[in-house]
Amino acid sequence: MGKSRFIELMAKSMDGSASKEELDELELFLNQYPGYKKIHNVTDALTGTLKKEDAVLPDSTINNNLDELWVKIKSSEVIESNPLNDNVRQLNYWKWAGVAAAVAAVTLLGFLFYSRQANQQFNAAVIKKIDVPFGKMMQVTLSDGTKVKLNAGSHFTYPSVFAGNQREVNLEGEGFFEVTKNPKRPFLVHTTGFTVKVLGTIFNVKAYRDDKSTETTLLKGKVQVELADDPDKKIILSPHEKLTINSPSVVTDQPAKTAIAKIKYEVATLPNISTDTYPENAWIDNKIVFANSEFEDVARQMERKYDVQIVFKDDALKKEQISGVLENESLDTALNFLRQIVPLQSKVEGSTVYLSYKTKK
Repeated sequence: MGKSRFIELMAKSMDGSASKEELDELELFLNQYPGYKKIHNVTDALTGTLKKEDAVLPDSTINNNLDELWVKIKSSEVIESNPLNDNVRQLNYWKWAGVAAAVAAVTLLGFLFYSRQANQQFNAAVIKKIDVPFGKMMQVTLSDGTKVKLNAGSHFTYPSVFAGNQREVNLEGEGFFEVTKNPKRPFLVHTTGFTVKVLGTIFNVKAYRDDKSTETTLLKGKVQVELADDPDKKIILSPHEKLTINSPSVVTDQPAKTAIAKIKYEVATLPNISTDTYPENAWIDNKIVFANSEFEDVARQMERKYDVQIVFKDDALKKEQISGVLENESLDTALNFLRQIVPLQSKVEGSTVYLSYKTKK
């Protein structure tokens, strides 16, 4: 048995986590080497008063047990049958004391290590939440090294430490994920309408509660999307593919005159470009990129970016198809840019922006 294995078994024996097989292994070793068994008896003083449920050994307890340790060291001194002179006895005593103290200290470190491991498992139950205000973006690195960038207006919950066979988080809003690869522990992103399951990849999820659709855009790797209303349906995305799920719409069955909720989704291939910056993930660079998009959808993104409320006085204006890029512009500059695309007039009152046609249609 190596030293590291001995220390491991001693520590697990001390905190009560050793299995029967491990205890038998330790006992066999101690029987073969009686000198180590003496050290094992001495180190019992370190945890003599420690309760199994204690998370941390208090300083006072450590000091008291160390005092007990030195008493046991002295009482365990072996007196040879042949008389020794005082110098030799003193040398043997301090040699034994040094060895016992060193092993006891290392064993204590091993015990504290296993206590820390147990604390990490406990911390896995601690759920953290991030609420990103409008006008802001935030980034968080999870315990496994996964990086998540969150867009304005997002709500994200995750465990402080991942436990179990899966890494699971919850998102309402928009997040850009760079997932650390771990084939043995898949990474799951839960939203209201679907769950994205990955092993290690880069993708964007957009799932705002008030949007007309939700999206998953894959840049690298592979993901599986499971619809909340149809869990048997597994949608696999390959790199540079985008899944769009429309919010439930109600259609009327005329003969039966009943309303039936239906969810429609589609998978599209992203255009072939030289970079990985698309309208779907441009927000991580503080941009709003829109191409033949409805004005209403662009306005919703502007509300989050500029922390305002946009009110359309003309419903037809919501459906205008517009294209362009908003990057570092102020709100006023952005509105001036939109005026060049659409014949509109705007009025800002506090944090509310009113939009209407210059000449009503």
